[in-house]
Amino acid sequence: MNFKIILNFAGLFYAGLMVFFTGNCQAADPSKLTESESKPTLYEEQSSQTPTVFGGVGRKLPIWEVGLDLLILGTPHYEAFRNKLDLSNRVFWTEWWYDDDWGIKGFHAVQSFRMFSSIGSSARSNTKNMGVIAKTRHLLTESLIISAGFGVGKTEYSLARQKERGDSLVSEFRMGIKISEEFCTEIGALIIDSSSGSESEDQRLGSTSYFMGFSYGF
Repeated sequence: MNFKIILNFAGLFYAGLMVFFTGNCQAADPSKLTESESKPTLYEEQSSQTPTVFGGVGRKLPIWEVGLDLLILGTPHYEAFRNKLDLSNRVFWTEWWYDDDWGIKGFHAVQSFRMFSSIGSSARSNTKNMGVIAKTRHLLTESLIISAGFGVGKTEYSLARQKERGDSLVSEFRMGIKISEEFCTEIGALIIDSSSGSESEDQRLGSTSYFMGFSYGF
């Protein structure tokens, strides 16, 4: 008699467990979810549709950029003809951005100017600049970008057999328009200031140049 009672209690306990597990499985079934639980939220929909850090996944601006600047108008610090249009002066550069606001830029600038002479035309000077710039940039609108930076560099100036070298302070300001997610065109100013030494007879090197630039981000 006692054995039958124990079997009955065991059967009831087993049946209760089955009902409990069956109910949990139905609750976890996605097809049984309510409309509010199964429907994605507005934020999730925006996140999947907006490829920016401001509204979802991805970045608004690329991590790496490479570009070419044409120094269309240059003012050299040494004795040369100034404010002359010359598309042979250029800057090759690459940038890495830690986030959308702060980045580092490396550049190589090549410039050439015709020097002053008492008899008219004279030899051309050649200047090479290499440096690094810490930068910040901001979005004014969806496609309009401004950036500025300050850094240091090395300048090498040569004229005929004369060659001078100096340490440089470099600053730049840029304003650009994004043509697409990858391409951007910019205008701005690049200022390179240095001298070949600290003595009174040492030559001041560098230049102030106004440029039109093109860049590709990836």
